[in-house]
Amino acid sequence: MNLTNKTKPVGNIEYFCGIMAGSPMSCYVIHGESSDMLIDTGMSVIRRELDKWVGQFNISHIFLTHAHMDHDGNAAYLHRRLGAKIILSKADSSLIGNFGSQKMCATMRKYKLRTVQQNVFGVMPMFRSDIYTPDIVIAESDTDRLRAFGFDADIVPLAGHTLGSLGILSGDVLYCGDAFTAIWGKPDVTPHATSVLKMRESIERILDIPCKWLATGHGLPIDADEAKKVIENYLKMLNP
Repeated sequence: MNLTNKTKPVGNIEYFCGIMAGSPMSCYVIHGESSDMLIDTGMSVIRRELDKWVGQFNISHIFLTHAHMDHDGNAAYLHRRLGAKIILSKADSSLIGNFGSQKMCATMRKYKLRTVQQNVFGVMPMFRSDIYTPDIVIAESDTDRLRAFGFDADIVPLAGHTLGSLGILSGDVLYCGDAFTAIWGKPDVTPHATSVLKMRESIERILDIPCKWLATGHGLPIDADEAKKVIENYLKMLNP
């Protein structure tokens, strides 16, 4: 396991990036008035290292950008260990421990084979998250819900990768989950989505969000301006 958070600081972003078989999984922490919030939890294979990292914070809430097991794989464990409340979109409730409830489609032709593999392997028992019950269920209109818990941040609906995908805008950072990615070490469009149309609408929304950094679910935080160039090129490709 390779941890990058101690060797590659990015702005003032608190992050943990565990790499399994060359694939990075990123988790983040934002600070509130009296406690901290963990954004995503990665797969169970990074649990030991993630557990050590979160130990330096006072985690009161666990915000899941979506309910795929590479994001909620440690949610049940950390809920038990820390007593932290799990926050999840209502539209992703069916995904908990059940990847197959929202089938993936390729966002571009070159990702068709990868998407087939996701749909096949995603339903296997070894890739299922431990079952948990969200303590706080987010509706699409609940954009200011985090402020009630002492966090100066807004929820940003980013449906597409999953039907309930959410982001958080905190300061100059948009924590966007898998609405966009840096999985290959550079800004890129996420390879697959439950709704490609909704994902396109969400990345168009990202273009209008004033931020300096995009903190994605896979890879190190990336410069927002560079990411927006990639988004613009993708949209032009679809609508020449």
